[in-house]
Amino acid sequence: MSWIVAIVMRLAGFAGVSLSPFAAGALFAGSLAVLAGGAAIAGGAHLYNAGFSSADAKCEAAQVAEQNAQLQARLEEKDRQLVFANALQQRDAEAEAQIKSNQGAIDATPANANKCFTRDMSRRVRGVR
Repeated sequence: MSWIVAIVMRLAGFAGVSLSPFAAGALFAGSLAVLAGGAAIAGGAHLYNAGFSSADAKCEAAQVAEQNAQLQARLEEKDRQLVFANALQQRDAEAEAQIKSNQGAIDATPANANKCFTRDMSRRVRGVR
């Protein structure tokens, strides 16, 4: 400590100030206390900001989790709608196949001229009640 006091006294002497060894020691101790206090304040501010950002991150994580749950529910609803639409499409495809099959059967049936409904027959039927 004595060499620090000597350095402080010499630096003060260069500046034109005459210091006693007690004043030089007090000046060094005071500057050391200010430095330590500043470091403590900076550390406290860092811890405060770290805690605040941690709480903010937790809040943001909770919001993101809630959004994920909403999106998952929407995705499940879309999947349910897609399954329903696929079932309708399959039912429509089966109906189209049945229509084609029926039309094929109709087209394959030969026309019987004796059983055709002609104009003469339509006149006879009109008068019947």
